[in-house]
Amino acid sequence: MVDYSNFHIIIDTREQKAWEFPRHSTANIKLDTGDYSLAGFQDRLCIERKRSVSEIASNITEKRFVDELERMKEFKYKFMIFEFSLTDVLRYPEGSEIPRHKWKYIKISPNFILKKLSEYMVNYDINIIFGDTPKNAEKIAMAIMRRVYEIEQPKS
Repeated sequence: MVDYSNFHIIIDTREQKAWEFPRHSTANIKLDTGDYSLAGFQDRLCIERKRSVSEIASNITEKRFVDELERMKEFKYKFMIFEFSLTDVLRYPEGSEIPRHKWKYIKISPNFILKKLSEYMVNYDINIIFGDTPKNAEKIAMAIMRRVYEIEQPKS
């Protein structure tokens, strides 16, 4: 039986509109990598949350994001959880907050986004999960944190 008395979710202080975990204790602490982790496991578990296709589309061209991916390499458990679907990626920029009259200026295509996501999975060994909705993504994150906590608990 797993003792969950020390199960404390860490939310990065820069996380905007953070997921809520009402049945668990949470703390807002600056994380050097990722948006979510567990107390005592910040060096092993990293969950990076992406709220929209536009967010990941802008991230893939930023050096800061590549630096974060490099730091994620060191984690045993590393995830990117998306609050959108693969279909949303394939339809981009349709459904995004980018006004239609600006679409002709967008240099990032759905195929380029998929290429970069594939590179992240292969080159950085990052698990990418399409949660489809914010609530589903939050549930996935919770399930991952619970499994990691169970696996990493010292055996008595």
